[in-house]
Amino acid sequence: MKKQLFKMISVWITLLVLGSSALGVYAQRLVFDSRHFGIVNENFAVRSSAEMTHNEFLDRINTSLKQINLNCATVVAAQSIIYEGLSNVNSALKEGLMVKNMTAVCADILNYSTQIAELAKSQPYLLLFAEDMYREMNSRALRLFSEVSGFVLKSGSDLLMDHAARDSLLRKISTELHILSGLTYGAWKVMYYAKIKGVFSSRNPFSSFINQDRSMVEDIIRNAKYLKR
Repeated sequence: MKKQLFKMISVWITLLVLGSSALGVYAQRLVFDSRHFGIVNENFAVRSSAEMTHNEFLDRINTSLKQINLNCATVVAAQSIIYEGLSNVNSALKEGLMVKNMTAVCADILNYSTQIAELAKSQPYLLLFAEDMYREMNSRALRLFSEVSGFVLKSGSDLLMDHAARDSLLRKISTELHILSGLTYGAWKVMYYAKIKGVFSSRNPFSSFINQDRSMVEDIIRNAKYLKR
């Protein structure tokens, strides 16, 4: 009986020793590295900020595209109203220089708008360089559309008989269309040169200082040559 008890105690001691050694081999130590944790959090913050900025740029590009489409649609609608509202005017007025000029200006606006859309198709970020012009174009186009449509609908056929009102409407339309044409051309030029120069040079606030420094260095080198002589 004593021998059996001794054997059981020996077995239990052996199992305890083996179990403790096994736990010592496979146990893992939990270590908290505050520096690494801070780096991970900073990286996450930077990535989140970059994603938010990217989404904001996409929203601005989408808004600019909508404004371009709305501007083109408004110009086309205003052009249609002009033609329909003045359809009963006599042939002498139809062939007048002002009406011909307005037709050419409308064609220029649509042409530059098409070129803007082509530039934005390949490089949408270029739209960001002309946001202010798009907003001004949009507001003026909508104002022109509402004024012309309201005037024609209000006056009806009497508009064509009143020479003063008719001339005033034509001058108003011609002026607004020329302004829209200038804004559209300006937006296209800004995007075109931004594409040529590149985004960095267009956004670089120190480009003028760099050019001044380069000019000063060239003057110094040139004057040094004269001094050596």
